[in-house]
Amino acid sequence: MTGTIAEVTFPADKFALEQTLRSLDATRFDIEQVVAYNQNRLMPFVWAGTSDRETVESAYLTDESVSAFQFVAEFDTECLYQLEWVAKIDSLVRILVEERGAILTATGKEDTWNLRILFGDHDALARTYEHCETQGIDLEVNTIQEFVHGRTGQFGLTQSQRRTLQLAHDRGYYSVPREASAKTLAGELGVTHQSLSERLRRGHENLVKNTLGGR
Repeated sequence: MTGTIAEVTFPADKFALEQTLRSLDATRFDIEQVVAYNQNRLMPFVWAGTSDRETVESAYLTDESVSAFQFVAEFDTECLYQLEWVAKIDSLVRILVEERGAILTATGKEDTWNLRILFGDHDALARTYEHCETQGIDLEVNTIQEFVHGRTGQFGLTQSQRRTLQLAHDRGYYSVPREASAKTLAGELGVTHQSLSERLRRGHENLVKNTLGGR
């Protein structure tokens, strides 16, 4: 059997952080890693795309899906938290645990979550879809692809490549005229100029290969 990766979209009110996403509608939230202790308890690490900790933490405090949170780190314009989600989200969690689905990437913004999930086979994805349909979860499957071995995320990018490319974009490295130098980016990331160049080159290569079908 071959693993299956599905990119899916569904409403935030059927998962988590609905109130936070609604109140901070211009902020993007990225799930870095999900730790599932059991069928009713998830403790994800979540990047909030803002350096305004006070606003984010105020939103968490009033969000019914968050039972606890802990600040972990700050990276330039992002803050990393570990959250504990309440049992309200156990419907989707249960089926993912039962089908051994692994959340590779997850992005929440406004009122929607976009997830990239790895399943052991296509049948597990089909059962998950049927479960969501039965539970009234409007799950939209955007793409389905065969799993290709490798420690990569969306578009074949590693976490370090994704963050490097995102920072380069945010700092205006790709602007004309260029607003930030490679030396500046390397300093922010705490890497050498050579390491930065390698991340950018390999990141560009993976983007082209996985979006334009380059070889």
